[in-house]
Amino acid sequence: MHLLLGQREDSCCAGVRARLESRGLPVRIVASPLLPPAQLKWRLGADGLSSSLYADVPDTAISGVLVRDAGWLDPADWDAADHAYMQAEVRAVSLAWLAGLDCPVINRPDAALWYRASASFLTWRATLRDCGLPVPEAVVTNDPAEARAFRCRLARDGVAGAVYSPLTAPAGYLLADDDAWDGVAALQVRAPVCLTEPHGATTLACMVGNAVIWDRAVPPEAVALEPALLRFAAAAHLSFVEVAVAPIRGGLAVVAVDSLPRLERYASSARACILDALVTTLTMEGTVMTAAEQFVS
Repeated sequence: MHLLLGQREDSCCAGVRARLESRGLPVRIVASPLLPPAQLKWRLGADGLSSSLYADVPDTAISGVLVRDAGWLDPADWDAADHAYMQAEVRAVSLAWLAGLDCPVINRPDAALWYRASASFLTWRATLRDCGLPVPEAVVTNDPAEARAFRCRLARDGVAGAVYSPLTAPAGYLLADDDAWDGVAALQVRAPVCLTEPHGATTLACMVGNAVIWDRAVPPEAVALEPALLRFAAAAHLSFVEVAVAPIRGGLAVVAVDSLPRLERYASSARACILDALVTTLTMEGTVMTAAEQFVS
């Protein structure tokens, strides 16, 4: 039995399910793994760990799990504080259960990502650089003089402006004139701001297992990043993760990371490669198509 933790409407879950069923393999899409008919039994003793989620399917019969979502408690009829507490409890139990499975688990979560799925790009910068991946220059400061110095450095390199990004949201705002920079200075009176050099058009790369799958044909300098991209996925403990690559002053750099890739962002050929790679990783069969093979006509 293969379990896909997510929504039936998710194109990733639906595509993986169709491929597994075409091979005659049993599969379930489970939106909320701890709701009935689940009957979780989890035991940690001197003789080791044992668990089961379904009465009719022991955990030892689970062949693989794809983690897309852990479900959400309906807040209706809940006190807000109680709902937040129970939601955290449910996620903690799910985390422990997934950690104990012996089968392949695509994106077996760690606590940091499990409770902060939409981590800002700042969270990933150190790991990206440690893996040999270039990232845009960034400054976090509440000092207007430091912000002006950053603006001047960019201007000397022919870059007119910078991007202001809130530390708690994925949005970005181009600072293209003096009024915009004055607004940032006003914000700095209250809190530090994050400023980043602008980048060009992005290209998506999806790491699945040992494969890097691009959303389009890419130049050799992008292909040269693939070993470092796979090192990053391994360091992040993510067997399914997406990055956006774009040109900056010094060449190509990683400018975004998403631990929940969405197939809708990719061309149909890339979507098919991603789904095939996910099934290969789940079933531990065959080899994954490489990026070079992906666009061979």
